[in-house]
Amino acid sequence: MRIELDENDKCILKGLLSDGRLSYSELGRQCGLSRQTVLNRIRRLLEGGLIKKFSMRLDAEKLGLSFKAYVLIIAKPDKVLREELTEFLKRCRCVTQLHLLFGRFDFFVELLVRDKAELTAFIKSLHAFGAVERTETFMVYETLKHEPEAPLLAVLNAGGGI
Repeated sequence: MRIELDENDKCILKGLLSDGRLSYSELGRQCGLSRQTVLNRIRRLLEGGLIKKFSMRLDAEKLGLSFKAYVLIIAKPDKVLREELTEFLKRCRCVTQLHLLFGRFDFFVELLVRDKAELTAFIKSLHAFGAVERTETFMVYETLKHEPEAPLLAVLNAGGGI
């Protein structure tokens, strides 16, 4: 369901995307609205499902998670095994993204692990699972850009609804 946003909604969302710790009062000052109006609009955007949750972004390397990899998986056609594989991947603490794909591969998995040994253990557990026919792994040696909010800000700055 598409949600139509006015300029005040967009201002609030841009402020929160830039700094999720902004108070309702500060957002109101930035957007020319009262604190209560900001609160009501945020509630409406939460209830409408546009705002899914509030969170922060930590520096993974400072927590010892300095190894990022992407794994493409071709799964066996057995429906039950695929469902079990999906549940296994959803439960894995090192899986940060899990996507079903059209095309040659069935799953796209983003991993964040401590080191190559942890990555190797994960890949071995995948292959031992029984649902995996083949994997292809890409290890990241340097992240040049990580701005998941950039396309969202571009939409909010361009005008029109979401």
